[in-house]
Amino acid sequence: MNSSDRQIINKMKDYKQHTDKYFLRSKHILEKENINPLVRYQVFARKDITSISGINDAVKFIKEHAPDSKIYHLIDGQSCASCEPIMKIEGRVQDLIDLETVYLGYLSGAMTKFISPSIIQHNSYKIALAAKDKPVFYFGARHFDPRIDEEICRICHESGFAGCSTDIGAKHWNSTGIGTIPHALILSIEAWLKENKDPSNPSVTAAQMFNRHMPNDISRILLIDTYNREISDSILAAKTTKLGGVRIDTCGENMSEGQTYVPTMSGKYNKYVYGNGVTISSISALKKKLIECDFEHIKITVSSGFNPEKTAAFMSADEKFNNIYKQPLFDSIGTGSIYPDAIMTTSDIVAYYSENKDKWIEHHKVGRRENPSNRLTNID
Repeated sequence: MNSSDRQIINKMKDYKQHTDKYFLRSKHILEKENINPLVRYQVFARKDITSISGINDAVKFIKEHAPDSKIYHLIDGQSCASCEPIMKIEGRVQDLIDLETVYLGYLSGAMTKFISPSIIQHNSYKIALAAKDKPVFYFGARHFDPRIDEEICRICHESGFAGCSTDIGAKHWNSTGIGTIPHALILSIEAWLKENKDPSNPSVTAAQMFNRHMPNDISRILLIDTYNREISDSILAAKTTKLGGVRIDTCGENMSEGQTYVPTMSGKYNKYVYGNGVTISSISALKKKLIECDFEHIKITVSSGFNPEKTAAFMSADEKFNNIYKQPLFDSIGTGSIYPDAIMTTSDIVAYYSENKDKWIEHHKVGRRENPSNRLTNID
């Protein structure tokens, strides 16, 4: 398919239609629970960038919807190194949590520049084909300009994906956006727990609050890697809350809890067996523990870098695991890895302001601490 085959709508009438649904649900939960810490987000990319672009659009969007926020940023045209902060944003989490998809989309889309629909079509089809009977969900809205999300989702739908995370894209499935309980909600709840000297597990508390405020027909899927306790927190959540599944998205800085190397694969797939991030060994360790604790009904969604090759590797491992344990290794895939040349930007909460201590406190998911930068300016 050529890029000229479709007309791109250049105006967003409602940014919430283009927002990952889990952020909209998170904002609703925080409002209902009256949790609203002052937080700092850090934005970066995992590639060296010779000329940044999209900053102006991102800043304008954030200021339009969170006017009281403070934004420190590099300037369009500057270069930056991999993982160097591109932006830091400070504000109340209820003002910021549902903006992430769109401002990252402006940055990623502008820096990726040319998007080939035919390449997206090829890769999304290959992923769905490799996944066989496993449902694949498109979670890549933040990787592209939000104004083309609907078109990308149409391609993913035609390629065999089972759904997506935004309402604008989910129209192609006659549905609404789907998602999980995200890191930002868990970290916001943890800040609130700390301020109240409450020792409760933040991941479990997030699942409990989700249950209180979300309709029963919405899947209870908990993003479980915030504290690098993928197994421990999964078992605790399964024991203490209504839980339908967990999503594993262990970042590349971390080795997932409990994995041990088992040389079950060779050749090009071997790199997916063991190491940092989401690996076959890490999912195998979690699934075995769920079976051991009689929680085999808890579904596992895997995500993070599931391109066609990684999907094929995990499906090969799934077949071997099923032959031994008579259980699937995992149940579904979430991915945004449909375009190899995409420059993907990431936004993480890295600190919160403690009212009790009257200072900023380091506060982040394990492996993603705040990176210093002396080049950021505040000229908006």
